[in-house]
Amino acid sequence: MFERWLEALREVAKAREEEARRLMEELCGRALVVALFGSRARGDYTPLSDWDLLAVVESGGYKVEHRGVGQVVWLPLDKLDEVLEWSMVVLDAVADAKPVCGDRGKLEEVRKKVEEYVRRRGLVRTKHGWFPA
Repeated sequence: MFERWLEALREVAKAREEEARRLMEELCGRALVVALFGSRARGDYTPLSDWDLLAVVESGGYKVEHRGVGQVVWLPLDKLDEVLEWSMVVLDAVADAKPVCGDRGKLEEVRKKVEEYVRRRGLVRTKHGWFPA
């Protein structure tokens, strides 16, 4: 019985991985750079963990889009400073970011701006979020 549960888990995990791969391909065609963040980027995921993806775009609206296998955080470069003032999700996404495709230089530009924001605000990351030091 246990073996059947394990096999079912493997099948579900494989199907989710395929769906995540298709999602990443789609995003890579639309964004300047796409990065994985969260547990899968940190390496502390389980077979059923979701995929958290950061899609950096030139302009547009900031949004968190829930997709079948996880979430996509759409981050427009032209609104980065504004978004940093109210979205802690962006801090987590950039801190964990592992590039999947696109212009890694753009991701590094974003990372530098976020690091400067964190330094200026005196923030530290804890397991419960970002807080003043």
